[in-house]
Amino acid sequence: MLIFLAIALASFMLLASSFFFGHDHDTDHADAGHGLDGHDLSHDMEPTISFFSVKVIATLTMGFGAAGAIARQYGADYLVASFIGLATGIALSLAMYFVLELIYRQQSSSLVTTSSAMGQTGIVQTGIAPNSLGEVSLNVSGQYMTYLAKASGPTEIPKGRTVKVVGLVGSQLIVEEIQQ
Repeated sequence: MLIFLAIALASFMLLASSFFFGHDHDTDHADAGHGLDGHDLSHDMEPTISFFSVKVIATLTMGFGAAGAIARQYGADYLVASFIGLATGIALSLAMYFVLELIYRQQSSSLVTTSSAMGQTGIVQTGIAPNSLGEVSLNVSGQYMTYLAKASGPTEIPKGRTVKVVGLVGSQLIVEEIQQ
């Protein structure tokens, strides 16, 4: 019974510390693009929870230890207590996963990614000379933003003209003038 209690206590301490002293890295990396230096270039991902999160795994092992200890206290042998602990741990970890998933879905972010400017129209604030940078202001995700921009062709785009975002290079927009 002591081994089950030790597992439950150690798991509880890990779980409590992950909630009180910081987050574990609960971001799904399935869509992460890696650049030349091996790092994600955009970091446009929303936080999500994983079945392999520290919080979910600690809940599984805590449930295993606690239910195993209770089963042993009531006279079950180690194999039966282990199966009872495993079933309880899985049930509790699934509950933890779904509660955390609900919490993460309720989060919002004021971060406006440059990629959300693709296809949007805006106004040139600082004229864009050929092969040079200017500034374009546009409404992106409900926020009025100003970006550095470069013309897609070799022509100049004067201040006040309407442009459409047709590409991105890092945090700079590639725009073309909309003829009116």
